[in-house]
Amino acid sequence: MDNYIGFSESHLGEIEYGWNKDSEDNILPFQIVKYKRGPFSGTVTYSTLGLSKQKLVSPTSKKEIRQELIFVSYSNFGDKNIPGILQQVGLQAINNKVAYLRGDVIGPYGKMFEQSSLEALYSSIPVYFPETFQTFKVDGDLPIIQTWLFPITFDEAKFIKENGWDEFENRLVEIDPDLVDFKR
Repeated sequence: MDNYIGFSESHLGEIEYGWNKDSEDNILPFQIVKYKRGPFSGTVTYSTLGLSKQKLVSPTSKKEIRQELIFVSYSNFGDKNIPGILQQVGLQAINNKVAYLRGDVIGPYGKMFEQSSLEALYSSIPVYFPETFQTFKVDGDLPIIQTWLFPITFDEAKFIKENGWDEFENRLVEIDPDLVDFKR
């Protein structure tokens, strides 16, 4: 895991701090950490750390996958619900023994943040980051896949269900919304 931490910090800056317990003080099987940087100025990145120790299964190919979950926000947003969201989603993956794939929608479960209409998460490749950040290669073991989760609206979740994730991503390219703005 030390090499993975170095890999992550080389892309995201030093780890500022983290959480290893949930809101009820239960110790988690992985941590949530906050890095100093995000993919562009004024952003920070959060991630799971240690989720990749669990080998999850792809629901489509049945291949084993190791992954860490990435979440980006503006640095002035504060931590708010982000650690709890990553904890819940990471625990769901472990409990189901299923990896999140590109195009997966998690939720909707209701508003994630105050004054926001975002209710679900979309699972994608971390396109805001350099391509070298997408996968961490491990000698003699499965690589660790970086999976970017970003919040979406109920209508966006419905659109994905009705039209497919590839059409949703095509729309994102056309519209180019600020996916780090949780009031969008």
